[in-house]
Amino acid sequence: MGRLRRNGGPVQNGIFIPLPEDWRSCILPVIGLATPIGLLMVNFSAWVTSQLGAFRWGVAVSALISALILNSLSAINVYRYIRNRWPEFIISRVEHENVVLLGAIALVIIIAILSALFSYVGMANPKDLPNGIAVVTGFVGVVIPLGLIIGLNRRRSQGR
Repeated sequence: MGRLRRNGGPVQNGIFIPLPEDWRSCILPVIGLATPIGLLMVNFSAWVTSQLGAFRWGVAVSALISALILNSLSAINVYRYIRNRWPEFIISRVEHENVVLLGAIALVIIIAILSALFSYVGMANPKDLPNGIAVVTGFVGVVIPLGLIIGLNRRRSQGR
């Protein structure tokens, strides 16, 4: 299989990760593992589809929790960015802090409830999967919050 090397990247902090020096030696095992992993994924997907009624509630609750977390982080980052960038803007003023906080909480909760509802409705019929509502809800639920969090944090770190 070839000699093993130590990956010296900063993420691993010196932890020994056995990687072959010649990456081509990984091609055959990856090709060999593709079919069994694919079979497991197809069978698991079929089982989930057959049990969709139970999974709908779990996914809806997960969507609610996920949306609450991601949108809260997004709201905090947007508020910090606005407050630091435009300190005299109406929502940046200290006297409006409580109103802004209540509005942000209400908006985050409404978006989270809608996300959970669309996730639940989007999985109503196994024959309609995948469908547009579920795909768009999932995509928007990931891209917008993470884009805001990453983009605003990047702008904040570049400003320092």
